[in-house]
Amino acid sequence: MAKEFGWRGNLLLALGSTILSLALVIGVGEFAVRYHERHRDTVPGTMPFLYYRHSRLGSALVRDTNYFGWVRVNRQGFRGPEVVEDHPKGMLRIMAVGGSTTFDVSVGGQGRSWPERLAVWLSQADPVRRIEVINAGVPGYRVFDNLIRLQSELYRYKPDLVILYEGHNDLFAAFRWAGHGLAQSNDRPGEIAYVTPWRHWFESNSLLYNKLLRRWQAINFQRAGARARQAAADRQVENAVRSGVGQFRHDLSGFLALARNLGVRVALLENLNVSGPGARQPANPAAREVWERAIPYAPPETVLEAYERYNQVIKEVAADFSITWISTRDFGLVGAEWYAEGDVMHFNERGADRMAQQMARSLIAAGLLRDPALSSSGR
Repeated sequence: MAKEFGWRGNLLLALGSTILSLALVIGVGEFAVRYHERHRDTVPGTMPFLYYRHSRLGSALVRDTNYFGWVRVNRQGFRGPEVVEDHPKGMLRIMAVGGSTTFDVSVGGQGRSWPERLAVWLSQADPVRRIEVINAGVPGYRVFDNLIRLQSELYRYKPDLVILYEGHNDLFAAFRWAGHGLAQSNDRPGEIAYVTPWRHWFESNSLLYNKLLRRWQAINFQRAGARARQAAADRQVENAVRSGVGQFRHDLSGFLALARNLGVRVALLENLNVSGPGARQPANPAAREVWERAIPYAPPETVLEAYERYNQVIKEVAADFSITWISTRDFGLVGAEWYAEGDVMHFNERGADRMAQQMARSLIAAGLLRDPALSSSGR
């Protein structure tokens, strides 16, 4: 009996020591990754604590949170300074709506995203008028997500003008569908993934867990994309892009119809990328490599051609609704010097400021600052 108790005791002691050592390693790792996140020299590629699982939109920004000094989300769920729901009299309220390219995930610090810089440039151009620009971008959102958000919460802020900068995520969704959408078809489309309590806790509290998880997801994304590029037939890719273009047109029209019903004016913006609007192929082998890493589901030429089709939809739908369409072809945002390292669509700090400056000039040229009621003329 003593031997049996001694054996069990030794086993429990060894197990306890292992658990304690593991907890110590995890604790040290958690401290190290948090310290690095706060003191790093470059903007974090992922900011896990900014997001939570949303019942309607899949994910949303955690309100009133500061991600290690890099990004601040206010109490209303927007990046930037606090916003009052009631529209102050005499103030021009502009709302930038979109995904990560509007949120500006690769630009850190307060006041540096292009919507925040847009407020600065507009105020310099018209110092008499009070101008506010709300950054309502949420990484990962497509047009349909923002349609839901406009209906459920954004309308309450009564923007005088919405700048909708969308298309990247809608386009990428089409290529992902071409790569593996059919293979994942089942009898429960759109089912919410089950999340265990322990996973929810780690996602909410452990930066180490989130960083390792995102790294693993990035590796799998590259592998799956490379396999899909090899396996997907040209016809399958073409069908997916054609279907995506049709859905994009439908969703964009729905967004504009809802905005019109709410009395909100909208300006549509042509999508930018590192190769520039209208480009048919990467400028050089290095640029090609960047495109292949960023969107591994299809050759760069196919992706750039799809960009043109999506941009054409934006222009056509703007004409259908007689609203302002802003071309970005003269913005000068072509080339890697304006974008985050190894990125094809997200600006660095210089790119964000130039985007804002050119946007300010375009809005002024379109007459959107001349009249407090806002012009509806196209460009």
